[in-house]
Amino acid sequence: MEARDLVDVAIDEDPRAPCLWVPSELWPEFLAAVRRQPNLIGAVIYRGKTIREGGPLTDITTRRPPQAGWPATTNWDA
Repeated sequence: MEARDLVDVAIDEDPRAPCLWVPSELWPEFLAAVRRQPNLIGAVIYRGKTIREGGPLTDITTRRPPQAGWPATTNWDA
């Protein structure tokens, strides 16, 4: 599957999620496929969703990927 197809599947699986993060490795391919460039904050609006670059070695996800220096938490930790 190509990057755009993977993003389409993720949007279809979680249609209520407002944002989606795409791995850095797939980001250029996704941008080329949708023929768009990121705005000033680094996001692209696609199919009504805010799509951002999620960093290297991440999954396509509707949850914000852990950042350097930020704890990786889940709902199970609460």
